[in-house]
Amino acid sequence: MKAYKLKFLSSFHIDAGNSVDGPSDSIIRSDTLFSAICTAVKTLYGDSEVIRFLEPGAMVLSSAFPWLKDELFLPKPLSYFPDIQDYESIKDFKKVKWIAKEHLENLITGKGISKDYLNKAYILNGCLLTGLVDKNDVLFKTQENPHIVVDRVSNRTQIFYKTEVFYSSDAGLFFIADIRPDLEIKFEAALRFLGDEGIGSDRTSGKGVFEITKTINLSFPSATETDYYCILSLYSPDETEFHSIIPNESFYDFEIRKGWVFQNTYRRKSLRVFTEGSVLKFINKQKPKGMIHNVLEKEHYEGVLRNDIFRSGQVLAIPIAGVKP
Repeated sequence: MKAYKLKFLSSFHIDAGNSVDGPSDSIIRSDTLFSAICTAVKTLYGDSEVIRFLEPGAMVLSSAFPWLKDELFLPKPLSYFPDIQDYESIKDFKKVKWIAKEHLENLITGKGISKDYLNKAYILNGCLLTGLVDKNDVLFKTQENPHIVVDRVSNRTQIFYKTEVFYSSDAGLFFIADIRPDLEIKFEAALRFLGDEGIGSDRTSGKGVFEITKTINLSFPSATETDYYCILSLYSPDETEFHSIIPNESFYDFEIRKGWVFQNTYRRKSLRVFTEGSVLKFINKQKPKGMIHNVLEKEHYEGVLRNDIFRSGQVLAIPIAGVKP
């Protein structure tokens, strides 16, 4: 697996609701990243290459999570409940969404996170660092910008607000990719093209532009004798996989992914997916895979859609130590 560090050269808006207006995610979810790269592949190489990328397991991506300087942050496993007695520290730790890779590696092997880190002196923008927060450190900032829409019938104007995310000069997002070897060169070319074009809304205004600052060969320690997997992407299992999950011994959250295509005209099918950080126990140590869904079929919209619209629920997951009784 490789990790790709992205440095943003502008702000971005990634839809966190049901339209392109309003709040923005501060990260890029795996299904959004997958679709954006497939679109770039289509532009560069045509439909035949997109079909290869849509084959099961050909391109499996994590969501894009924050990095700061040399530190990478990954989702806090939902199975992790630290033994904190101090009320203020409990409140501070509830704000943590992502933890440094070193902390996650300790959880993978069952060591746990040292209590020394479980206070606000190590927390920055929802990230749990391995070093004390410096007063000059800023991961990202958000800003609400006003926009005006004009009613086509009455010509009346209406103000709405859109959130933009600004990452600092020594921070950004990274994601992990498991790419089939014969697709790797074209994948990286598509990613560079996507960086030039931008990701998210308002790309014609220069938003969402990024560059790849570093590529890292990434690995995690082995978690032996475990039936648990921590997922680093959104996850939509097929029926067989779904029934192999042991729900009363798992720790998870769901999210409904929905939205619009073709200039906000057609609503795609909604998907209910497991969120990043979910820790799922599987029967017989089965490794989860997930699936790609066709969420809008072109045959129902002849003359409008030139191709089917797909959404990835393939999962990037790592084994993790189970919860001790």
